[in-house]
Order: sequence, then structure tokens, then C-alpha cells
Amino acid sequence: HFREVYAIFYDAAGELGFKGILAKPEANEVALSSIPKGMAPAGILSFNKDGYQTYCKDYRQYWEWVEQRNEARYAGTLAHGKGYDAKNLMHTFRLLDMAEEIARYQDIRVRRPNADFLLDIRRGAFEYEYLLEQAEQRLQRSAALYAASPLPERPDEGKISQLLGELREEWYGGA
Repeated sequence: HFREVYAIFYDAAGELGFKGILAKPEANEVALSSIPKGMAPAGILSFNKDGYQTYCKDYRQYWEWVEQRNEARYAGTLAHGKGYDAKNLMHTFRLLDMAEEIARYQDIRVRRPNADFLLDIRRGAFEYEYLLEQAEQRLQRSAALYAASPLPERPDEGKISQLLGELREEWYGGA
């Protein structure tokens, strides 16, 4: 009386025509067979169907990603031998630094003063564990800066709407 739990029966002589546990190799369902009355089960099978279907979906999505991935970028990941997507981590650090600068200076600075460091990340110059530690430190620093920052908790939606209207007016020339 449990969900997705089945009794397993074994026909040593092969005379009862049991279908086995799976009807075919790519099956997502347990194969069920008629069992003679009074036959004792050889064991119990718990089939986590939801977990299995999630695994199959993830597996299928992974291979779709492999087929569609940027091969040059993937080759770069393999070339530096660090086992991480260096371009993604470079942008992660850029965004973490920019978040810190917004809290510290209340503006956005596009030009990166640490461009060499970011490019070193992209070249795979650092170990993954080191980058994770550095990212965690930046997150903690940003949290402390935002806690003490004069920036408001939420943006002023009225000001944003007014600015958007002014920009549209300027861009479209009052049309």
C-alpha cells in the first residue's frame, strides 16, 4: 500500500511468462505480470518514478546542451584544464565587483579597474576553489556595504517612470 512499491516474483523455470521489470530498455514504467495466487514474492522494489523521470529529463537536456553548446568556448574550458566555464566566472566576478561599487559609490562604473584579473580568470589562471573563496568574500563584503549604504531598499518607481517618459520623449521627439 505504498506509492510505486512492487513485489518482485521470480520464475526459475521460466514457465510463467513473467515480463521482467522493464518491458523494453527505454521504458519509463515497471512491467507488470499476472502472478499465480499464493506465490511468495522474492523481494520488494521501490521505484522512484518521479526521481527517475527527473533524471531522464536532466540527462536528455544535458545531451541537447552538448549538441548546441559553443564548441570554441567549450574547447577553451578544456584547454585551461581547470574544469570550469572561465567566461562565466569572469562575468560573475565582474558583476560581483560592480555590485560592490554600486553600494560603495552609488553609481555604475563600466570600465573595470581589475581588467587584468578578469582576463586571467578567463584564461583559467586560477583554481576553481580559489575563485569560489574569492566570490564568497566579495558576497560578504557587498552584503556589509549594502547594510551600511545610503541607497534605499527599493527603487523610486515614480522617478523611474518619470525618467522613462523623459527618455522616450527625447528619443521619439514628442511624436
